[in-house]
Amino acid sequence: MGGLGGNNGHLNHLYEDYNLTFGEIKKILINLVENKIPLYEKVDGQNLSLTYNPKMHLSLAARNKSDVKAGGISLIKVDERYRDKPGVRAAFSDAMKAFNNAVRTMTYYQRFQIFDPEQGGVPFVNAEVMSMKNPNIIKYDGNYLVMHGINRFPKSGKPFSCDSTFNDIVSTFDEMEIDVEGDDWKICGPRSIDLAETMNKSGMYIAANKLNHLMQEWNLDDESTVRDFLIKFIFTMHAPDLSVPIDSRIDLESRLLDEHGSKTTPSIVKSLLEHQRVIVTRLAKNRVSLRREALVPLEMIINEFGLALLENSQSYFVSNGRSQVLDLRSRVGSAIDTLEGSDDLALRAKVDLNWTKLGRSVNTITSTVEGVVFKMNGNSYKVTGAFAPMNQILGWVNPAFTMSRSKSDSSTALPIFMG
Repeated sequence: MGGLGGNNGHLNHLYEDYNLTFGEIKKILINLVENKIPLYEKVDGQNLSLTYNPKMHLSLAARNKSDVKAGGISLIKVDERYRDKPGVRAAFSDAMKAFNNAVRTMTYYQRFQIFDPEQGGVPFVNAEVMSMKNPNIIKYDGNYLVMHGINRFPKSGKPFSCDSTFNDIVSTFDEMEIDVEGDDWKICGPRSIDLAETMNKSGMYIAANKLNHLMQEWNLDDESTVRDFLIKFIFTMHAPDLSVPIDSRIDLESRLLDEHGSKTTPSIVKSLLEHQRVIVTRLAKNRVSLRREALVPLEMIINEFGLALLENSQSYFVSNGRSQVLDLRSRVGSAIDTLEGSDDLALRAKVDLNWTKLGRSVNTITSTVEGVVFKMNGNSYKVTGAFAPMNQILGWVNPAFTMSRSKSDSSTALPIFMG
């Protein structure tokens, strides 16, 4: 069993991979309906990357590229960094201790074989921390450290995934129970999940068929990419009369999508006429919101598909699924009642979008599974259902809860494999 993080490390929704063709998306959806793709549970915890220094005999953690460059940060530094977030500090500290104790069950030779940087770079195990001291939306039965994959970070060159090393760690640690100062922790590898008996196939087919309607509406074919759709949507809806030289058009498209190596706005507009400059500058300035708007039709289809895929599914890590579902329905319903009365029009618009993702009914909340992860053509993807809109809605009604979570520590955060 290999790790689920692709070589690029990032985990996308299908609509977030601009290189995917609509034909590929349709094939993935049908394969999911027919249960032809191995799925793994995506858990609702907090992402943390862990390594071990075999010479110093201690575990180290990373939350961003600076941490990785330093070879990881110590437990003391983790405690200092999160001193204002006691829940996060406790969760991460306990996870580091659990990981440290697990590694020490290995022989000295094994520790060096896996964790010595001379083996190709510092290996960081990407994991999800699920701590009862800092629960998220879904409340799991215990404390878990769920490992997703391993990337090695050499001193020079790009990081690379190590499936064989990950397999060795999983075979050693999987289902291992660790005592951390009186609290029980369990370490696990990715948990496969079979949805064949619970998925709503008719609902999945209905959502997949809506993809065909979207393609017809926008005159797209199976070879059209998500990128093609975004560009067509943005220009059709926001600059239908814009006519610029082909080179400027290509540069603008790349800028709108923030592609690697794209030109700056001033360099794009410098050779254009004044009225062209005004339009191009406006598009470039608003490119993030324009992309978000353009993705909504496709996002809604994939979200509807995810709701049907995960319908009535239950997490491997939850035993009281039915009662949690009822509690989530009650909390979301109360939050909607509160938020719909807000004077903040922008907030109400965001609430309305996420409420629509739930079908404007709490009855679509049927699962304790945040989502599923799978691998296609070397890339990892996630499909989620009710969790994302639920998380947004509950976060808006209780900002203190959102502030208590551990976001990425900087704009150069580590790639997230599953979590």
